[in-house]
Amino acid sequence: MTPKIVPSLLWLATGAIALTLDAATARADENIFGYSYGVDTLPQGSFELYNWTTWRHSKDEGHYNAFDIQFELEYGITDRFQTATYLVFDARDQGGLDDEFDDISGFRWDGVKQSFKYNLLSTYKDPIGLSLYVEPGYSRYHKVKGERVDEFELETKLLVQKNFLDDTLSWVLNVTPEFEWEYPDDEPTEKEFIVEVTSGLSYRVAPNWFVGIEARYHTEFPEYDVQEHQAVFIGPNVHYGGRKWWATLTLLPQVWGEPNAPGSHRHFDEHEKLEVRMKLGYNF
Repeated sequence: MTPKIVPSLLWLATGAIALTLDAATARADENIFGYSYGVDTLPQGSFELYNWTTWRHSKDEGHYNAFDIQFELEYGITDRFQTATYLVFDARDQGGLDDEFDDISGFRWDGVKQSFKYNLLSTYKDPIGLSLYVEPGYSRYHKVKGERVDEFELETKLLVQKNFLDDTLSWVLNVTPEFEWEYPDDEPTEKEFIVEVTSGLSYRVAPNWFVGIEARYHTEFPEYDVQEHQAVFIGPNVHYGGRKWWATLTLLPQVWGEPNAPGSHRHFDEHEKLEVRMKLGYNF
């Protein structure tokens, strides 16, 4: 079995499990966006199992296909406070790129993360929903280049949500400051400050079905100093929520970035032409 087809098999297997486990009890929570988080938390004592698969595709030369694969178990500690544990994997096939990139093909365990989310204001009871989120993590491979490196990160989020039209239309905004520390072999520690802003608008077009649009802005400051690059992604999403499981698909092409690649309005050193994210969730 070649590494290229492993991510596809994971998608199909997880989807089959979700369909099989669909049952009569109502789901506790669901994500209607692929990249943006809502403010809701799981009810106390509830669990939710997720699979995230993000496909990052194509740069301005060579071939590049990277899959970020996460399995997440989420638990409601109270009705307002939840935690989640992630197992993270990296699958990629890349080659023919510039000297900064090695030719790599394989499927590897990448690291672990633990998140905590606290709901301050309810989307349904207050004028606007508001939650705080923090996520420490460890990874074994560079996300973009795929090279071996020990990296620790601390991701924080301010989550805002507002529903309209009897909760059939949802708008979310996430502001994400993140700190990273890389430990390359025989080299000084590299520090980085990252800012990401995502937003989404989704409308329930039929029972259980939502269709919407998402936008993502990403920028980085190596050594907490000068801005290195920035990029903007915008694209559609679709969500289906079953009685006990749900699925969300988001397509985000890069629409602008700088520094620009020659003859292009996009940035390819740290980003790709297209990102596709599939999320599957099961409540129990």
